[in-house]
Amino acid sequence: MQNRMTIAACIATVSPFWLKNDGAPDSLAAFEKQRTLPLPPDFKAFFRWSDSGRGKFSGIYLDLWKIEQFDLLGRDYQIDHYLGEAFVPFGSDGGPICFLLDYRTPAGPAIACVNFGDLDIDEVKVIAPSLTEFLAMAVRGELIDEDL
Repeated sequence: MQNRMTIAACIATVSPFWLKNDGAPDSLAAFEKQRTLPLPPDFKAFFRWSDSGRGKFSGIYLDLWKIEQFDLLGRDYQIDHYLGEAFVPFGSDGGPICFLLDYRTPAGPAIACVNFGDLDIDEVKVIAPSLTEFLAMAVRGELIDEDL
């Protein structure tokens, strides 16, 4: 059994190489009010620390967007049109993969991905149950770009 990381441990681990922006607690509250979707606590903690940012891990590059861009980029990429409002796009691999909060699961939103060029709901792949586990997988080298 692997040790489970906390979001604080993930932040501490990625902070030396993460290109971060200042956190945006006001943007988090505004987004939740506008979308009426509660963001997961670990997701909010990370985006309070870094509202967007990027980092290269052993198996993947992560480029997370600013909170205020979630809906704008979601519209530009037609996420709502093709996948519906149960998904919130929040970043990419710097290439064809879009990372999403997937609100279809009863346990709460999971981290999922889909190819920007194939926005078919049947192609959405759940990656991790939380942002914490998503980042921990990247840190451990278990999140591999080619596997997505």
